[in-house]
Amino acid sequence: MPGIDINYFIRQANKLTEKIESKKKELAEQLVEGKAGDGLVIAQVNGVQDLKKITIDPKALEGGDKAMLEDLVVAAINQAMENSRAVMKVELEKVSGGVKIPGLT
Repeated sequence: MPGIDINYFIRQANKLTEKIESKKKELAEQLVEGKAGDGLVIAQVNGVQDLKKITIDPKALEGGDKAMLEDLVVAAINQAMENSRAVMKVELEKVSGGVKIPGLT
């Protein structure tokens, strides 16, 4: 087709890829929390969904209810992951200008 510069589109795609990779590096440094049991268990993940830390309040260990503690840990991690995905989605949509890119935004 006359008038279409495929190289222009390739350059634009490469620029977008670079911006996305840069934003992912920033998100890898950003921590997001999830809490369960009124803060008895706190999970921290980064913006690219890597689990970084679990904090368990000593009160959660009182009573010896292992099953409850396990449920709280899972709930805190799930909430942190959900929060992290939401942050990542917003940040990557800013980079892509709101364009939905399958697998990224």
